[in-house]
Amino acid sequence: MMQQSPGRFDYLDNLRAFAMLAGVLFHAALAYSPMAQGFWLSADPQQHALFDVFAWASHLFRMPLFFCIAGFFTALLWQKAGGMAFAKNRLLRVALPLLLFLPLLTLAMHGVLQFGLAYVSQPSALMQLIKPMLSAGSPAELPFSTMHLWFLYHLLSLYILTYCARTLLSDALQARLLALPPRLLLLLLVLCMLPPLSLVPAPVPAPEWIFPALWALWFYGLFFACGYVMFRHGDALARYSADRRVLLGLGTLSYAVFYQLLPADLRAQQPQGWTKLVVIFCEASGALCWTLAALLYAKRYLNRSNPLLRYLSGVSYWVYLVHIPLLFLVQFGMTDLPWTAGVKYLVAVLVTLSGCLLSFHLLVKPTPLGKMLAPATVRL
Repeated sequence: MMQQSPGRFDYLDNLRAFAMLAGVLFHAALAYSPMAQGFWLSADPQQHALFDVFAWASHLFRMPLFFCIAGFFTALLWQKAGGMAFAKNRLLRVALPLLLFLPLLTLAMHGVLQFGLAYVSQPSALMQLIKPMLSAGSPAELPFSTMHLWFLYHLLSLYILTYCARTLLSDALQARLLALPPRLLLLLLVLCMLPPLSLVPAPVPAPEWIFPALWALWFYGLFFACGYVMFRHGDALARYSADRRVLLGLGTLSYAVFYQLLPADLRAQQPQGWTKLVVIFCEASGALCWTLAALLYAKRYLNRSNPLLRYLSGVSYWVYLVHIPLLFLVQFGMTDLPWTAGVKYLVAVLVTLSGCLLSFHLLVKPTPLGKMLAPATVRL
């Protein structure tokens, strides 16, 4: 039975857990995506266009949704506990996992790469590119990458910017912005997203370098700010409740145009000129519309707590942290098999999730690490 927890925003906890777990589905799909063959490490000879449709649709709004939810809980925790307690909480929940897992995952990925090079007879284009570097015994030549932990890295930067901008993003300014007609405000947000999106390829790449990417702080920072304002002004999201079907439809239309204009090989070519402008406009509008629609539908249908949802919320952070090396290991093991892309995808997802859950219960849950990764218990 589903019951709402008093003082908690269950729909955001549940939505965040589903989005984290959806990351496994997204990353697994890239191996069988025709568009990603040129740059994805575990790209498989078996491909199907449906994986492109799914992968880039989820990519369009999954990370914006994460940052929006993060902004909401930033405002909540800051108001509830104060600046010092907020800083301590974020150091424990975000900075410490980043410092602990980045070197561990780097070592794990190096081992997985060595396995792939030794085992796979049909390596991906990216594997063929890095093979001479590893074969020469010079792993230091490989560029440093924060991998999927770039989210935590940029989140820390946004926390610092939030501290600096609290005086600039005053409640009075927020109120003036919210006084605008809701649809005009959405259009202004879309237009504000165009400059950063114009600086990077489409779909937006993962900013994995050692330094925070300014375009990512701008683009994702807008969603983070939206979440922050959502908490500070409780009726901000409710203003769009009547439009949730419209937002879902506009997001779908934007994605359809966006997808049709993407090149067949994302690494080899990119839209130019007016086509590029249409692509980034559809990318921005699709991301914003689908993010808002996800929040509205989750608030309507997921604003409850039950054992399954609590379990998913409890394991999702661990799954997010460790799934990439395990997923690549599984996919490398299947690369040369003559199975269809659909079968390989299903096996990769199930084995990866099973491995993540098993390792959580055996290695993490009984330890202090399990407590550190447990869902936050901040209440209003």
